[in-house]
Amino acid sequence: MTSSNDQIKSTSIRSYQLPLTKVKSIIKLDNNTRMISQDSVYILTLATEEFIRMLTRDAHNSMKQCASKRLDRLHIFSSINTNPLYEFLDGSFD
Repeated sequence: MTSSNDQIKSTSIRSYQLPLTKVKSIIKLDNNTRMISQDSVYILTLATEEFIRMLTRDAHNSMKQCASKRLDRLHIFSSINTNPLYEFLDGSFD
């Protein structure tokens, strides 16, 4: 059984890694965005982190298929080219 002290510690730990202020400043670069709630910034931060995790996991799988010991940009490009989920990224690194 968990104590109330453990529950307080678990809720006080950040559940995100990217800085919210940076995410908010990137969102504000869009001229159509006037105001954005803190909750929206939080949700977009979590979604961005999940997207990065997915892309990294797919690139890691590509790395393992090549029997490489180092993750390289070619593995990321391979993931982008083989997975339709990342189709919108195709050509963005040229």
